[in-house]
Amino acid sequence: MKKDKIWIGTACVILGVFIAFQMKFIQGTYLNGSTPTQKTTEILNEMAAVKAEKESLIEEVESLEKQLEDIQESASGESAVIKNLTDELNKYKAFSGMTKVSGQGVLVTIDNPPADNSYGLEVNIAYDYKLLLELLNELNSAGAEAISINEQRMINSTEVRLAGTKVNVNTIPISPPFVIKAIGNSGTLDGALNQRFGIVANLRDMGYYVEVKAIENVEIPAYNGTLKFKYATTVK
Repeated sequence: MKKDKIWIGTACVILGVFIAFQMKFIQGTYLNGSTPTQKTTEILNEMAAVKAEKESLIEEVESLEKQLEDIQESASGESAVIKNLTDELNKYKAFSGMTKVSGQGVLVTIDNPPADNSYGLEVNIAYDYKLLLELLNELNSAGAEAISINEQRMINSTEVRLAGTKVNVNTIPISPPFVIKAIGNSGTLDGALNQRFGIVANLRDMGYYVEVKAIENVEIPAYNGTLKFKYATTVK
């Protein structure tokens, strides 16, 4: 009995030394000498600073866009050619998602069932993100002219994919509830989503909360990322 206690005590000492060495190694190699708590605080502070910088840059971009708009309007007033070119540019910017747009459409809200539901705690619409893609496809096929998810504008390069327990849209992780805005004929969009055995019925059958509202005026933000072509070139 005494011998067993000695062995257990020895094993505990060895395990303690090993854990201490491991923590020291991690702290020195990955945390630059900081404790995990200090490193977490440091990362959170960096994230807050980056977020504030991003918001500041977005405000600066909006200010510069307004200045450019004023210059274009001023020049357009003096030249019919410049006005036609400006109108054409604005049209293509709207098509590509680079400008804020508004018009009639639908507002779709999708959320997880309550935690005390009969479907189980693992029900998460993020895991069924392919159903979101199906819903977006229905909107596009019904003639949606602009779509956003949680204020992220959908463009040709937008991805909708699982990222842990969230969904990445334009590389931004978003969580339920998902609020999808779409501009188009509100009756047509509403009918496409709410058709019998359609995507909305399917989501509800799986336990998800879904609400579809036809709206007279939906406002969808512009895409706030940057577009760069690395491989594609214009064919002359």
